[in-house]
Amino acid sequence: MIRIRKLAARLAAGAGVLAVATASMVSVHAQGAQAATLGRVISLASIPVNTPDWSAFAGFGSTSPSWFKDSFGIVHLEGAATQQHSTGRNPNLLGTLPRPARPARNVFVLVHTFAGTYADLEVAANGQITLIPPRRPAVTDFRFVSLEGITYRPSGTVHEIFVNRLNYSDKAHFGSTVPAWFKDGSGIVHLQGAVRQTHAVGADQNVIGNVPAAARPARDVFEIVHTFNGTYADLEVATSGEISLIDPFGFAAKDFSFVSLEDVSYSPGAIFNSMAPPFTGLNTANWSGNAGFGSSEPGWNLDNAGAIHLQGAVKQTSLSGDTQLIATLPAIIRPHRTIFTIVHTFNGTYADVSIGSDGQIRLINPRAPLSKDFSFVSLEGVTYLP
Repeated sequence: MIRIRKLAARLAAGAGVLAVATASMVSVHAQGAQAATLGRVISLASIPVNTPDWSAFAGFGSTSPSWFKDSFGIVHLEGAATQQHSTGRNPNLLGTLPRPARPARNVFVLVHTFAGTYADLEVAANGQITLIPPRRPAVTDFRFVSLEGITYRPSGTVHEIFVNRLNYSDKAHFGSTVPAWFKDGSGIVHLQGAVRQTHAVGADQNVIGNVPAAARPARDVFEIVHTFNGTYADLEVATSGEISLIDPFGFAAKDFSFVSLEDVSYSPGAIFNSMAPPFTGLNTANWSGNAGFGSSEPGWNLDNAGAIHLQGAVKQTSLSGDTQLIATLPAIIRPHRTIFTIVHTFNGTYADVSIGSDGQIRLINPRAPLSKDFSFVSLEGVTYLP
């Protein structure tokens, strides 16, 4: 039986504080504004967008682009922007972060874009946030670009990831750093850096390397990562510590000449707050919390900096009814805005995801001609500030 470890005690001890926190979740995206969440006050700062090519008002329940640094020194981006012009001098430059939010390396991640599309994205050491259009035949659609869930620590002590040097180099270039990991103050493991595939032969050609016992998860973790020049790959961190890639499926282009580990995060422990029965929340008419492949049932953790981390996986069991609704989150961890992000689905596919202020977690089908397969949908790596 999965046990609830953190929020129950907070609910019992601080219902009044939580009520104040909920009431404070309005108008938080102006420069220097503050957001109260689960009894904490977080300072949010706006991200200046590249006008007139971009607008900070993307709609669909999103908020304007902003950032904050949590008590562990990790920078979180949130909000969304919309491209106004695609023919300017630098139309793929979304905006520029101020110095306190800039990483000491170039950070490469994968992001949700409009209606089932994706893009690669770079957060450069000079603060520039630049989009890399998806490789054809994937569709480019920058009418909505979400920054939700992008996290990185600008600098700090990290630990080595042991790279499979028969097939990969830890010198991936493009301003990235060698692959590494660290734990934040709540014990959440974060990966960073990048690798480059040097030999696409042999049984281990998709094995990047290994994390040591201290960084291994208690279940198999599945996430999605940025690969070279507008491509993506699904990624698994196994309980053995092995980090391996899953080739993109179907018409999606594959290019492992650059593979970023940035933005991969997970709780290594087995204790979390479940969304699966007997707890309420999971849409059991369409989804099962037993997705297999070593994954855990769907759930969430609250870290000590006030961020929510989803985990586990589900599988679709019925194609009738409300098929896109995975689950409804409890009121206390619902976001004050609509969050859009991207997740790993079965066998090298992906889906866009929305989490509304009503707590509903909904899937958005990948845009054709890329493939849809909801026989396995991972929630790992989805992180947000309520």
